[in-house]
Amino acid sequence: MKSLYRHLVLLAALQMLALGAAFAADKVIEKPVAADTPEKFAEVAAQIRKEMGASGRYEFIRPDDKAKANTDLDAIAAMLQKAGSVSAMPEGDRVQLFNTQERLNGILTHSDRNRLVCERRAPVGTNIPQNTCKTVAEIEKMRRDSQKYMNDHAQDANINSAAMHAERGSGH
Repeated sequence: MKSLYRHLVLLAALQMLALGAAFAADKVIEKPVAADTPEKFAEVAAQIRKEMGASGRYEFIRPDDKAKANTDLDAIAAMLQKAGSVSAMPEGDRVQLFNTQERLNGILTHSDRNRLVCERRAPVGTNIPQNTCKTVAEIEKMRRDSQKYMNDHAQDANINSAAMHAERGSGH
């Protein structure tokens, strides 16, 4: 009975964390998934799927992680639908639900556009390391901009290379 009580308290705490964090739009949501009935979870799942789209909170989620997240969302929905609520689940199913939620929360939290990633390294020209922090969104935007720059200039390099070969071929 103590174990059941602990699980219920833990689940309630997780829900409070998720709800409290949801009101802080610029903060990382530590536990994005926490629901105890099929109806509540359907709302959470729809919101998460929307946020995995372009310009959403989880837009930078990798395609393989997106597939895992959708699989976990479906599994949680099926478990809740079968039992009707967390409190009506057998203990083993409750543990399985908790583990699935934790795996999904890990994927989403890792891909949250507002999550800070910090590193300590020495800038060019000095040996004194400094801490720098950027959000996942900033890092991803810089990566995409760099990739676009490389692709755009690779085309220019190919054109210049072709022009140089043509010039050499004509005897100049």
